[in-house]
Amino acid sequence: MKQAPFKYIIFILLPLLLLNFIAAPAAQACTLFAATGSSVRGGGVLIAKNRDRTPRESALRVCSPKDGYKYLGLMTTHNLKQAAVAGINEKGLVVVNAWPSCLTDKEEERGTVPLTPALLTRCASVDEVLAQKRLLAASYPVFVMVADRTKVAWIEVAPAGLVATKACEQGVLYHTNHYLAPQLLWANQKACHSSRVRFRRIAELLGCREGPFTFADFLDFSQDRHDGPDNSINRTGSTASKTRTLATFVVQLSDDAPHVFIRLSNPGESDKIINLRLEPALWTKGLLEKIS
Repeated sequence: MKQAPFKYIIFILLPLLLLNFIAAPAAQACTLFAATGSSVRGGGVLIAKNRDRTPRESALRVCSPKDGYKYLGLMTTHNLKQAAVAGINEKGLVVVNAWPSCLTDKEEERGTVPLTPALLTRCASVDEVLAQKRLLAASYPVFVMVADRTKVAWIEVAPAGLVATKACEQGVLYHTNHYLAPQLLWANQKACHSSRVRFRRIAELLGCREGPFTFADFLDFSQDRHDGPDNSINRTGSTASKTRTLATFVVQLSDDAPHVFIRLSNPGESDKIINLRLEPALWTKGLLEKIS
């Protein structure tokens, strides 16, 4: 059999290689942290997420599923698709997520269940989330942190639907982009230098604070640049294509209406800030105007 010319092989393979590169999930990483009970001034819960990834637009949407709770979602937009990476629903449940940057590319493949919008739509409390064992096991590998007015929890989903959880009603929880549960440490297959640096830094910030945390404290932590452009909790990126902080999502849950702060730092645009009390009436009228 006559061998195909080398130039012909390259001509055939190059589009396929480019398509695979485009379709592959881009590296993204986030820092999640929360405090609850007596660790919060006045009680209740504080929870925050910095959305970090290569430059791409974020957006806010009010989602009203036919069967489920309404929620305000921080959405990632790509190829005309939108997926919630953080949100709060009308029952006061907050869900934020982060991707495992510690997995090999093969094990980073996405499954069929978008966990964050599913939890926001179905659940009204942390206990309800933790009871969704079948749903959690059906998710792609992901880290999720959830909060209601009295409790916070993180959930780690590893390949093959293995799940670990940790919940608390007093103290702090935090997570970055590598597995923490002892039974899932085998899934830390990559070095994840930035994840470990940010994990140590948020642990330091939460551990050094004297007295209970305030909303302002969490806003300050979300802006921390202690470890440079590529490894800080708030990242600016050492080059134009490097991962940087594209959004900040902070919520305080108490006996009052939820206090929601969102900063969108879309590429090429000035920061957009939404800072509001999510009064119950806004779910039926006016919320779109508040965030537009």
